[in-house]
Amino acid sequence: MVIKSYDVEIDERSVLRYLGYKDVGVDEDLLNEVRNAIDEVRQLVVPTVCFDRFAIKYNDIRDEIIVPSEDTLDDDYIVDKLKGTKYVIMAVATIKDKIESMSSHFFGDGKYMKGMIFDAVGNAALENLCQKFYCDMIDELKKEGLGATEMIFPGDSKWNINAQKIIFKNLDTSKIGVILDENYTMRPMKSLSFVLGVGKGLRSSESHHDCSKCDFSQCIYRMVKRNKHIVKVNYGGIYKGIEVYDGANLFKALVENGVSVPNSCGGYHTCGKCKVIVKERLPITDEERQHLSNIELEKGVRLSCFLNIDRDLNVTVLDEGDALILTDSIDTFNLDDLSPRVKKKIVRLDLPTLDDQRDDLRRVSDSLGFDAKMPLSVLSALPDILESHDYNVAITLRNNEVISVEGADSIDSVYGISIDIGTTTIAAYLYNIKTGTRIDVFSDVNPQKSFGADVISRINYTITEDDGLFRLHRIIVDEINKIVNAFCTRNAISKENIYEIVIVGNTVMIHLALGVTVKNIANSPYIPAFTYTMELKANTLGININKEGYIVTLPMVASYVGADTVAAVLHSRMYKGDDITLLVDIGTNGEIVLGNKDFLISCSAAAGPAFEGADITFGMSGVEGAIDHVDLKRDPIFTTIGGKIAKGICGSGIVDVIAELFKHGIVDNTGRILDKDEVTSAVGKKFLDRIVQYNEMPAFLIDDENGIFLTQKDVRQVQLAKAAIRAGINILINEVGISETDIKRVYLAGGFGSYISIESAATIGLIPSELKDRTIQIGNAAGLGASLALLSDNELNRAKIVRDKIKYIELSNVSIFQDEFIKSMYL
Repeated sequence: MVIKSYDVEIDERSVLRYLGYKDVGVDEDLLNEVRNAIDEVRQLVVPTVCFDRFAIKYNDIRDEIIVPSEDTLDDDYIVDKLKGTKYVIMAVATIKDKIESMSSHFFGDGKYMKGMIFDAVGNAALENLCQKFYCDMIDELKKEGLGATEMIFPGDSKWNINAQKIIFKNLDTSKIGVILDENYTMRPMKSLSFVLGVGKGLRSSESHHDCSKCDFSQCIYRMVKRNKHIVKVNYGGIYKGIEVYDGANLFKALVENGVSVPNSCGGYHTCGKCKVIVKERLPITDEERQHLSNIELEKGVRLSCFLNIDRDLNVTVLDEGDALILTDSIDTFNLDDLSPRVKKKIVRLDLPTLDDQRDDLRRVSDSLGFDAKMPLSVLSALPDILESHDYNVAITLRNNEVISVEGADSIDSVYGISIDIGTTTIAAYLYNIKTGTRIDVFSDVNPQKSFGADVISRINYTITEDDGLFRLHRIIVDEINKIVNAFCTRNAISKENIYEIVIVGNTVMIHLALGVTVKNIANSPYIPAFTYTMELKANTLGININKEGYIVTLPMVASYVGADTVAAVLHSRMYKGDDITLLVDIGTNGEIVLGNKDFLISCSAAAGPAFEGADITFGMSGVEGAIDHVDLKRDPIFTTIGGKIAKGICGSGIVDVIAELFKHGIVDNTGRILDKDEVTSAVGKKFLDRIVQYNEMPAFLIDDENGIFLTQKDVRQVQLAKAAIRAGINILINEVGISETDIKRVYLAGGFGSYISIESAATIGLIPSELKDRTIQIGNAAGLGASLALLSDNELNRAKIVRDKIKYIELSNVSIFQDEFIKSMYL
């Protein structure tokens, strides 16, 4: 521990701020009293700081910071501040107790103004002490190539005051005469405890507390006005001006203002995907430079997550392009019966007479043959609608509820939508639910992707940001309304004639769509708020279909086996047959189901987003220009989506290239890229000049012209992803007590599962090689399972039965999982 003393400078303007005078004139007599008090206090204060630097560790599973004393800092606010730092400086600053005693003496004598002045002078002295210490630390850290966060105070802003006990546990504050009582109050009271995060690439502030980053603009203690800047953005040909405060992070400013920025890490400096072109010249850190090529730097390409805005900027977001999103199933759409919950029927009512004075609702109920429920919005319009249509109307029923009364000419206008909300993409289908006819299809990238490629990133966003849950919820609601508008415009239909939307997705996506907290899904024991089918009015979510229309979500199995998996099982019909079938939906979470009509067992494998191009050096989504297939025996060795110039490599291409390198002896079964002199195969030797170094690691040059590489790190990322899925498959097989040969059929579902080469998947061990000839790619089974539930209430009930039948295995609780995972790492 280090103890330092400082000479403080007490500014009268700071004293006046603490007295509540800001931007107003001050009486000359008061000003003289303040100046006299400052002179007197200089002889009383003993400005002292004790501090020490500690290495810290971040536990990403529990989302907490661990200090050497094994204490944890787990408040969301402090974790967010310190995440990415290497050290923490813990400190306690004090000016001792003499000024405190004098102030108390004046109050005791009834000299309240004088007591307040001396108290304010003490606060100003303590503030200046913190500023001096902070500047001293910044100067020292710069010599080591390090930066620091601003000071973070327990009890200030959003950090719980009881965290002071950790600081006091790690520092011997008795040596400067400061103690912490049982109420977490320091004695002397003119003392402060705080921490600073320390690490490379941090932009140190000029002040120990950066008022420019504080949202409380009316604070009387604010030392600076918050400067604002204008960021002019071009994204996808759309131009937008965004007003931001000085110091705001560019990535965060963009995504929070509705600008989609490619990324997979949620802005945490790890993926290197959030590329923008910045017209202005800005300083760059070594950490950011590692993610960019010299050509990119020359063009002004920067990573938005590294940039804090200190001036007006002109920014162009480098959009990947439109993703190729799978909406169809390769299997046929098999609906056993058309029995929608929503039905529309013509009803001709008896005209009212003096002899027949039944009320309108009674008249409708009698015509229907049962006591109908009718929402107030329908009831209030009922008299006018009946009169204007001469009591000949079309009544829309959902079960026993009348959700719409319209003219009889609308009898055939009965529409519904099924939506599959994937972590990365969204697919939607418009149906005439009277005839079962599919009318239109819509697909889009999930706009939440800007907040992270995986569900954990999005869960963290809802926890660390005050409005995080609301923001992610609204983004999905807005996207659903965009889908509705697109369908209505393209097909000349009215929103009022869309009566139901069925939604599937993983458990997190369903919770976010409904605005339900997801915070407990990320942490053991991984408990979602709900898993059963939800049926609720669309207007309660702000979804713009018929005013009394419904939103239905299919049931979920567990936190990481969601409604999309239930829908895929429903569509595959694997729950009906004698043959044992394996269903694998390969995405950021690999959902796996094994079974037949007698049993269904499932698990979720945390594959991560590598198969979708994230966490891969030149990885990208399946857009035009993405390398999608690789074959070393062909010339050229790769193809791209749309036949365009290569811009990167998508998931199917990544699996292909690793399979090809393994098959031809350039990568061994441990996943290591071999040295040139280790390659012995005839095909492999043709590509020795492509075995190179990229960012000081072994790599294989896929495209020389455009500089696209597969690095050793990329191979490891794919090994981790495929090992998680293969280990899950093996554990389910072991759990049931069967062998691979007992599995008669393998279904690969989802976008990636349908585009991947089955041969390559088997080569790298993603699926058992014995099963490759029994493997069928069935496309977007989840979306079409949702369509079944939209068109048939019986299918919705079957989905509930399927959900109850599926036994869920939590892999983290299986003793052999680590062994299976390690074994599955091999190619």
